[in-house]
Amino acid sequence: MCGIAGILNFDGRSVDPAVLARMTAVLSHRGPDAGETWHNGAIGFGHRRLAIRDLSSAGRQPMSDPSGRITVTYNGEIYNEAELRSELERDFGVTFRSHCDTEILPAGYLAWGEGLFSRLEGIFAIGLWDAGAKRLILARDSIGTKPLFFSKVGGVVRFASEIKGLLADPEHPREMEPEGLHRFFAMGYVGPTTTTMRHVRQVEPGSIVVYENGSEALRRFWRPRRTRDFKNLDDAVDAFLPLFDQVVSDQLISDVPVGILQSGGIDSSMVAYSVARRGKFPLVTAAFAEQSHDETEIASMVARQTALPHRIVQVSDDPVPDATLARVVHHFDGQVADESAGPLLLLTAELRRNSTVALSGDGADEFFGGYSTYRASRLAERFGGMIPGGVARTAGRWTYASSGANETRLPATALLSRFLLGIASGGLYAHAEWRRYVPEFLIPRLYGPALRHLAEQSPMAGYRAAIEQADGPTLLDRCLIADQTYHLPTGLLMKTDAMSMANGVEIRVPFLDRRIMEFSGRCALDLLVPLRGPTKPLLRKALRGKGAAAEITDAPKRGFNNPLAGLLRGPLRPLCENAFERSRYIFEPYLEPDAIRELWRDHADRKTNHAYALWPLLTFALYRSSLEGVQLRGERTQALIPS
Repeated sequence: MCGIAGILNFDGRSVDPAVLARMTAVLSHRGPDAGETWHNGAIGFGHRRLAIRDLSSAGRQPMSDPSGRITVTYNGEIYNEAELRSELERDFGVTFRSHCDTEILPAGYLAWGEGLFSRLEGIFAIGLWDAGAKRLILARDSIGTKPLFFSKVGGVVRFASEIKGLLADPEHPREMEPEGLHRFFAMGYVGPTTTTMRHVRQVEPGSIVVYENGSEALRRFWRPRRTRDFKNLDDAVDAFLPLFDQVVSDQLISDVPVGILQSGGIDSSMVAYSVARRGKFPLVTAAFAEQSHDETEIASMVARQTALPHRIVQVSDDPVPDATLARVVHHFDGQVADESAGPLLLLTAELRRNSTVALSGDGADEFFGGYSTYRASRLAERFGGMIPGGVARTAGRWTYASSGANETRLPATALLSRFLLGIASGGLYAHAEWRRYVPEFLIPRLYGPALRHLAEQSPMAGYRAAIEQADGPTLLDRCLIADQTYHLPTGLLMKTDAMSMANGVEIRVPFLDRRIMEFSGRCALDLLVPLRGPTKPLLRKALRGKGAAAEITDAPKRGFNNPLAGLLRGPLRPLCENAFERSRYIFEPYLEPDAIRELWRDHADRKTNHAYALWPLLTFALYRSSLEGVQLRGERTQALIPS
């Protein structure tokens, strides 16, 4: 994995090499092994390298084809590189100089043009310059595993793996976008194409953005579909097992050590059992002191059965949780508020001691129906109309207020509150509403003058549109596709990328290989989300086929969550008091400091569990303090906010 950046000046002005160097340097954590820039008149690329394949200097970037026409800067891994390399050698007479997968990109573009991107099986963000056509192409992999931010301000196009790369150019505006903040407070992320920063956008997953002759065009090369060809569980498992083994085998290719992020869940266990016969790949597991969050017992059982080495990381023993959170916020650039990011940051730091690459089970829940919200969506479609909206709303607010001091992972009152408040929004929209951080009924009292005009507009509009526009025969089919195209890339995947690349670790995701995603789309709903019984029956039976014990295959889903309510009341309490009690200016004019203070005091005094509502507010305060060069009050906090 790597960090990439670039500039294109439409007016023909030469790129300032010092600016390009700054944009590249702030991404050094993504690529600690090397850093280079290339510029030619009005175009310039930067690259920070994390050496994974062909560790020699032949793999350095930016990289051009021998003619110099095509130059690329690239972040990712191409798993079908060998097949594409052979085809280019056979059909086009290409002679390669390295064993690095980067080299197939300029050669492939010369051979197939924009058709190259639909041929790539892997995870990638690419900047490509065609000097002959004076064309800049920005490309992002099929499901958005790797991020790619870009902006067009005046006559200048900039792009980078992280927003901080764009802002390293002192001429780039640093204004916040109210509509982006509206979505961020509601969902803990912003969406697959927008951000919390004015002018800054994301390349949509499975798409390319093309700049040519001063104009911008967007073209999609892949999107998930649901055809539901497999209706029999045994047939589906028989087809899935060899396919998954092949995908895992393809993703183990590396010239540096590979590990496995192992929870106690079905998804990472599938990865562990698939790699077990291929070598002694170490498993790494996060341990939580709060037992309802901890999965080490089952993870240890997986390690024993697969005979793989196993390391347990006590993430609850973090001696400086406020410093960890400051790092999390710094690497998220104000785009994500995910409570599990801190544990993942600590976990990948430990993994980096022995491995540079790791495989994870990310994405299986969205493609194989692992979330309880999917079954709730099936129930809402059938029975939601039987509960009047006003009744559901009132009952939802009452159960929310009654959560109090309960700090377990999924209190029954919290689940019931989310379900009822989702039902109150209407059956079609319930699924999106179940993702909320700040409940709708809190918004009028929290929003300040800069956001008040948005209080009556749904921050879930993009999510709702993704459900409405998805190509699926039932509501649940459409919810699955919406989660795959809207929720997954800018929630989970941005977290995984940011927290792993902060430590110079590359995460690979077998369940998000296009072959597996397309297989999932061919499976009937009952194989993914049955109305009764355990979730993910297909994956559970496949894991049993691998020889896993019943204690592993039948274990209930827990998920990788941080014990947030207790964290805010305990180790992070001094930071919360600095932010919520004594730093009102950091919220204005977007939010009302007095309302936030009241919310915090209710939570701190255990009257109501506002943990998920407070989390994006705290994240915003930390990010804005760093963005604007100001500090939260309190000596210790001042030292923790990145500048």
